[in-house]
Amino acid sequence: MANPKLKERQIEIFRVVMATTSLTAAARHLGVSQPNLSIAIRRLEDQLGVALFARIAGKLVATQEAQLIFEEVERVHQQSEMLSEAIYSIARGNASTFRFGATPSIGMRLIPKALKRLQQENIAGTYCCDSLPQRDIRDYLLFGRGASVATIASIDDPVIETTEIAQAGLVCVVPAGHRLAERASIHPADLADEVLISFGTTTTHGFYIDETYRRCGVTRTTAVYVHFVEAALSFVSERIGVTILDAFSAIDCTAAGLVAIPVENSVSISAYVHTSRLRPRPAAVDSMIAALRDVALAEGSHSSGVIKPC
Repeated sequence: MANPKLKERQIEIFRVVMATTSLTAAARHLGVSQPNLSIAIRRLEDQLGVALFARIAGKLVATQEAQLIFEEVERVHQQSEMLSEAIYSIARGNASTFRFGATPSIGMRLIPKALKRLQQENIAGTYCCDSLPQRDIRDYLLFGRGASVATIASIDDPVIETTEIAQAGLVCVVPAGHRLAERASIHPADLADEVLISFGTTTTHGFYIDETYRRCGVTRTTAVYVHFVEAALSFVSERIGVTILDAFSAIDCTAAGLVAIPVENSVSISAYVHTSRLRPRPAAVDSMIAALRDVALAEGSHSSGVIKPC
Protein backbone atom coordinates (compact mmCIF):
# COMPACT_ATOMS: atom_id res chain seq x y z
CA MET A 1 0.00 0.00 0.00
CA ALA A 2 1.39 3.39 -1.03
CA ASN A 3 2.35 5.85 1.67
CA PRO A 4 -0.13 8.72 2.06
CA LYS A 5 1.18 11.86 0.38
CA LEU A 6 2.44 14.57 2.69
CA LYS A 7 0.68 17.90 2.44
CA GLU A 8 2.60 21.08 1.66
CA ARG A 9 1.45 22.56 4.99
CA GLN A 10 2.94 19.61 6.90
CA ILE A 11 6.27 20.06 5.17
CA GLU A 12 6.17 23.82 5.81
CA ILE A 13 5.48 23.27 9.52
CA PHE A 14 8.32 20.76 9.81
CA ARG A 15 10.74 23.05 7.97
CA VAL A 16 9.94 26.08 10.16
CA VAL A 17 10.27 24.09 13.39
CA MET A 18 13.63 22.72 12.24
CA ALA A 19 14.81 26.22 11.29
CA THR A 20 13.72 27.88 14.54
CA THR A 21 14.38 24.94 16.95
CA SER A 22 11.53 26.39 19.02
CA LEU A 23 7.82 25.60 19.01
CA THR A 24 7.08 29.08 20.34
CA ALA A 25 9.04 30.83 17.58
CA ALA A 26 7.69 28.47 14.93
CA ALA A 27 4.10 29.04 16.04
CA ARG A 28 4.62 32.80 15.90
CA HIS A 29 6.14 32.54 12.40
CA LEU A 30 3.35 30.29 11.10
CA GLY A 31 0.57 32.31 12.73
CA VAL A 32 -0.82 29.42 14.78
CA SER A 33 -1.06 28.64 18.48
CA GLN A 34 1.63 26.54 20.09
CA PRO A 35 -0.82 23.76 21.14
CA ASN A 36 -2.10 23.45 17.57
CA LEU A 37 1.47 23.34 16.29
CA SER A 38 2.32 20.57 18.76
CA ILE A 39 -0.71 18.60 17.55
CA ALA A 40 0.39 19.05 13.90
CA ILE A 41 3.89 17.76 14.71
CA ARG A 42 2.49 14.69 16.52
CA ARG A 43 0.22 13.90 13.57
CA LEU A 44 3.19 14.13 11.21
CA GLU A 45 5.20 11.79 13.43
CA ASP A 46 2.27 9.34 13.53
CA GLN A 47 1.97 9.45 9.74
CA LEU A 48 5.70 8.84 9.27
CA GLY A 49 5.92 6.32 12.09
CA VAL A 50 9.03 7.95 13.54
CA ALA A 51 9.83 10.50 16.25
CA LEU A 52 11.07 13.81 14.87
CA PHE A 53 11.78 15.79 18.02
CA ALA A 54 12.68 15.14 21.63
CA ARG A 55 12.87 17.33 24.73
CA ILE A 56 16.36 17.23 26.23
CA ALA A 57 17.14 19.50 29.19
CA GLY A 58 14.13 21.59 28.28
CA LYS A 59 15.27 22.12 24.71
CA LEU A 60 13.67 20.88 21.48
CA VAL A 61 16.17 18.60 19.75
CA ALA A 62 15.71 17.07 16.32
CA THR A 63 16.24 13.33 15.95
CA GLN A 64 18.66 11.85 13.42
CA GLU A 65 15.72 10.97 11.17
CA ALA A 66 14.48 14.56 11.35
CA GLN A 67 17.93 15.83 10.33
CA LEU A 68 18.01 13.54 7.30
CA ILE A 69 14.46 14.53 6.34
CA PHE A 70 15.34 18.22 6.74
CA GLU A 71 18.31 17.88 4.38
CA GLU A 72 16.03 16.40 1.75
CA VAL A 73 13.37 19.04 2.32
CA GLU A 74 15.94 21.82 1.88
CA ARG A 75 17.29 20.27 -1.31
CA VAL A 76 13.83 20.05 -2.85
CA HIS A 77 12.95 23.53 -1.57
CA GLN A 78 15.98 25.03 -3.29
CA GLN A 79 15.07 23.23 -6.52
CA SER A 80 11.53 24.58 -6.22
CA GLU A 81 12.88 28.10 -5.78
CA MET A 82 15.08 27.66 -8.85
CA LEU A 83 12.12 26.33 -10.84
CA SER A 84 9.97 29.28 -9.82
CA GLU A 85 12.68 31.75 -10.78
CA ALA A 86 13.21 29.96 -14.10
CA ILE A 87 9.50 30.18 -14.90
CA TYR A 88 9.40 33.90 -14.11
CA SER A 89 12.60 34.39 -16.10
CA ILE A 90 11.03 32.78 -19.15
CA ALA A 91 7.88 34.88 -18.71
CA ARG A 92 10.01 38.05 -18.58
CA GLY A 93 12.01 36.90 -21.59
CA ASN A 94 15.27 36.75 -19.64
CA ALA A 95 15.89 33.12 -20.51
CA SER A 96 14.83 33.44 -24.14
CA THR A 97 16.70 34.24 -27.32
CA PHE A 98 15.69 37.50 -29.01
CA ARG A 99 16.50 37.15 -32.70
CA PHE A 100 16.04 40.15 -34.94
CA GLY A 101 17.37 41.60 -38.16
CA ALA A 102 18.75 44.94 -39.25
CA THR A 103 19.91 46.49 -42.48
CA PRO A 104 23.35 48.14 -42.41
CA SER A 105 22.25 51.75 -41.87
CA ILE A 106 20.38 51.00 -38.64
CA GLY A 107 22.71 48.17 -37.71
CA MET A 108 25.79 50.40 -37.71
CA ARG A 109 25.12 52.49 -34.60
CA LEU A 110 21.45 52.66 -33.60
CA ILE A 111 21.09 48.93 -33.01
CA PRO A 112 24.28 48.56 -30.90
CA LYS A 113 23.26 51.48 -28.68
CA ALA A 114 19.72 50.10 -28.27
CA LEU A 115 20.99 46.58 -27.64
CA LYS A 116 23.18 47.83 -24.83
CA ARG A 117 20.06 49.15 -23.11
CA LEU A 118 18.26 45.84 -23.59
CA GLN A 119 21.15 44.02 -21.97
CA GLN A 120 21.14 46.40 -19.01
CA GLU A 121 17.41 45.73 -18.58
CA ASN A 122 17.83 41.94 -18.94
CA ILE A 123 15.23 41.83 -21.69
CA ALA A 124 16.52 38.47 -22.99
CA GLY A 125 19.12 35.90 -22.11
CA THR A 126 20.64 35.70 -25.58
CA TYR A 127 20.54 38.07 -28.55
CA CYS A 128 21.01 37.24 -32.21
CA CYS A 129 21.25 40.07 -34.74
CA ASP A 130 21.07 39.14 -38.42
CA SER A 131 22.39 41.56 -41.04
CA LEU A 132 19.91 41.61 -43.91
CA PRO A 133 19.66 43.09 -47.39
CA GLN A 134 16.37 44.83 -48.11
CA ARG A 135 15.16 42.08 -50.43
CA ASP A 136 15.22 39.49 -47.63
CA ILE A 137 13.18 41.41 -45.04
CA ARG A 138 9.74 40.07 -45.97
CA ASP A 139 10.74 36.39 -46.06
CA TYR A 140 12.75 36.80 -42.84
CA LEU A 141 9.61 37.93 -41.01
CA LEU A 142 7.01 35.73 -42.70
CA PHE A 143 9.00 32.54 -42.18
CA GLY A 144 9.69 33.41 -38.54
CA ARG A 145 13.46 33.57 -38.83
CA GLY A 146 13.42 36.59 -36.54
CA ALA A 147 10.92 38.66 -34.58
CA SER A 148 11.56 42.03 -36.22
CA VAL A 149 13.72 43.97 -38.67
CA ALA A 150 15.04 47.50 -38.20
CA THR A 151 15.70 49.35 -41.45
CA ILE A 152 15.35 52.61 -43.38
CA ALA A 153 13.45 50.75 -46.10
CA SER A 154 9.65 51.04 -46.12
CA ILE A 155 7.53 47.96 -46.88
CA ASP A 156 4.06 48.12 -48.39
CA ASP A 157 2.61 44.74 -47.45
CA PRO A 158 -0.65 44.01 -45.60
CA VAL A 159 0.93 41.28 -43.47
CA ILE A 160 3.84 43.45 -42.34
CA GLU A 161 3.29 45.85 -39.44
CA THR A 162 5.51 48.91 -39.50
CA THR A 163 6.47 51.14 -36.58
CA GLU A 164 8.29 54.38 -37.34
CA ILE A 165 11.16 55.00 -34.94
CA ALA A 166 12.79 58.25 -36.03
CA GLN A 167 13.46 60.56 -38.94
CA ALA A 168 16.76 61.87 -40.21
CA GLY A 169 18.27 63.80 -43.06
CA LEU A 170 21.28 63.11 -45.22
CA VAL A 171 24.76 64.10 -44.10
CA CYS A 172 27.99 64.50 -46.00
CA VAL A 173 30.83 62.65 -44.30
CA VAL A 174 34.34 64.04 -44.80
CA PRO A 175 37.67 63.45 -43.08
CA ALA A 176 38.55 65.74 -40.20
CA GLY A 177 40.60 68.64 -41.56
CA HIS A 178 38.89 68.50 -44.95
CA ARG A 179 38.15 71.87 -46.58
CA LEU A 180 34.43 71.35 -45.93
CA ALA A 181 34.75 69.99 -42.40
CA GLU A 182 33.94 73.31 -40.71
CA ARG A 183 30.82 74.00 -42.74
CA ALA A 184 27.47 74.13 -40.92
CA SER A 185 25.76 72.59 -43.96
CA ILE A 186 26.64 71.43 -47.44
CA HIS A 187 24.80 71.98 -50.72
CA PRO A 188 25.18 69.17 -53.29
CA ALA A 189 26.73 71.69 -55.67
CA ASP A 190 29.57 72.12 -53.15
CA LEU A 191 30.68 68.56 -53.94
CA ALA A 192 31.16 69.07 -57.68
CA ASP A 193 34.96 68.94 -57.39
CA GLU A 194 35.02 66.13 -54.80
CA VAL A 195 35.52 62.41 -55.34
CA LEU A 196 32.07 61.14 -54.38
CA ILE A 197 31.81 57.68 -52.86
CA SER A 198 28.19 56.66 -53.27
CA PHE A 199 25.51 54.11 -54.12
CA GLY A 200 23.73 52.90 -57.24
CA THR A 201 20.53 54.64 -58.28
CA THR A 202 18.42 51.52 -57.61
CA THR A 203 19.48 51.22 -53.95
CA THR A 204 17.64 52.81 -51.03
CA HIS A 205 20.49 55.22 -50.36
CA GLY A 206 20.87 56.01 -54.04
CA PHE A 207 17.18 56.89 -54.30
CA TYR A 208 17.30 59.28 -51.33
CA ILE A 209 20.50 60.93 -52.53
CA ASP A 210 19.22 61.38 -56.11
CA GLU A 211 15.96 62.89 -54.83
CA THR A 212 17.92 65.40 -52.72
CA TYR A 213 20.15 66.29 -55.69
CA ARG A 214 17.02 66.73 -57.85
CA ARG A 215 15.56 69.14 -55.29
CA CYS A 216 18.75 71.16 -55.49
CA GLY A 217 18.89 71.10 -59.29
CA VAL A 218 22.19 69.20 -59.33
CA THR A 219 23.19 65.98 -61.09
CA ARG A 220 25.03 63.41 -59.00
CA THR A 221 28.37 62.21 -60.34
CA THR A 222 29.73 59.18 -58.49
CA ALA A 223 33.41 58.27 -58.71
CA VAL A 224 33.43 55.21 -56.45
CA TYR A 225 30.40 52.92 -56.09
CA VAL A 226 29.81 50.91 -52.93
CA HIS A 227 27.04 48.62 -51.67
CA PHE A 228 27.37 49.10 -47.92
CA VAL A 229 27.70 52.11 -45.62
CA GLU A 230 30.64 50.45 -43.83
CA ALA A 231 32.60 50.51 -47.10
CA ALA A 232 31.72 54.14 -47.76
CA LEU A 233 32.93 55.19 -44.32
CA SER A 234 36.10 53.12 -44.63
CA PHE A 235 36.94 54.73 -47.97
CA VAL A 236 36.39 58.20 -46.53
CA SER A 237 38.70 57.31 -43.62
CA GLU A 238 41.38 56.51 -46.20
CA ARG A 239 40.79 59.97 -47.73
CA ILE A 240 39.72 58.47 -51.05
CA GLY A 241 36.82 60.89 -51.19
CA VAL A 242 33.63 61.99 -49.41
CA THR A 243 30.27 60.30 -49.08
CA ILE A 244 26.62 61.08 -48.40
CA LEU A 245 24.73 58.90 -45.94
CA ASP A 246 21.66 58.97 -43.77
CA ALA A 247 22.43 60.51 -40.39
CA PHE A 248 21.73 57.19 -38.62
CA SER A 249 24.74 55.62 -40.34
CA ALA A 250 27.03 58.49 -39.38
CA ILE A 251 26.38 58.44 -35.62
CA ASP A 252 29.67 58.68 -33.67
CA CYS A 253 31.71 58.93 -36.89
CA THR A 254 33.97 61.44 -35.13
CA ALA A 255 35.53 58.46 -33.31
CA ALA A 256 36.91 57.39 -36.69
CA GLY A 257 38.28 60.85 -37.45
CA LEU A 258 35.33 61.83 -39.64
CA VAL A 259 32.90 64.74 -39.66
CA ALA A 260 29.22 64.52 -40.59
CA ILE A 261 27.70 67.72 -42.04
CA PRO A 262 23.95 68.12 -42.77
CA VAL A 263 23.06 68.24 -46.47
CA GLU A 264 20.86 71.19 -47.44
CA ASN A 265 17.32 70.54 -48.67
CA SER A 266 17.67 66.86 -47.79
CA VAL A 267 14.81 64.42 -48.04
CA SER A 268 13.53 62.97 -44.76
CA ILE A 269 14.55 59.36 -44.11
CA SER A 270 12.63 57.24 -41.64
CA ALA A 271 13.90 54.40 -39.49
CA TYR A 272 11.39 51.60 -39.08
CA VAL A 273 10.88 48.40 -37.16
CA HIS A 274 8.93 45.84 -39.19
CA THR A 275 7.14 42.81 -37.72
CA SER A 276 4.85 40.13 -39.10
CA ARG A 277 1.11 40.43 -38.41
CA LEU A 278 0.86 36.65 -38.78
CA ARG A 279 3.00 35.86 -35.74
CA PRO A 280 2.84 36.79 -32.04
CA ARG A 281 4.93 39.86 -31.27
CA PRO A 282 7.40 39.19 -28.45
CA ALA A 283 7.64 41.76 -25.67
CA ALA A 284 11.32 42.15 -26.55
CA VAL A 285 10.30 43.86 -29.81
CA ASP A 286 8.48 46.60 -27.89
CA SER A 287 11.54 46.98 -25.66
CA MET A 288 13.73 47.32 -28.76
CA ILE A 289 11.41 49.97 -30.22
CA ALA A 290 11.48 51.95 -26.97
CA ALA A 291 15.27 51.68 -26.78
CA LEU A 292 15.71 52.80 -30.40
CA ARG A 293 13.50 55.82 -29.77
CA ASP A 294 15.48 56.71 -26.66
CA VAL A 295 18.71 56.52 -28.64
CA ALA A 296 17.23 58.66 -31.41
CA LEU A 297 16.14 61.21 -28.80
CA ALA A 298 19.63 61.33 -27.34
CA GLU A 299 21.25 61.68 -30.75
CA GLY A 300 18.71 64.31 -31.82
CA SER A 301 19.69 66.46 -28.85
CA HIS A 302 23.11 67.03 -30.43
CA SER A 303 23.81 70.37 -32.03
CA SER A 304 23.10 69.26 -35.60
CA GLY A 305 19.60 68.10 -34.72
CA VAL A 306 19.58 65.91 -37.84
CA ILE A 307 17.89 62.95 -36.09
CA LYS A 308 14.40 63.35 -34.66
CA PRO A 309 12.53 60.57 -32.77
CA CYS A 310 8.94 59.78 -33.76
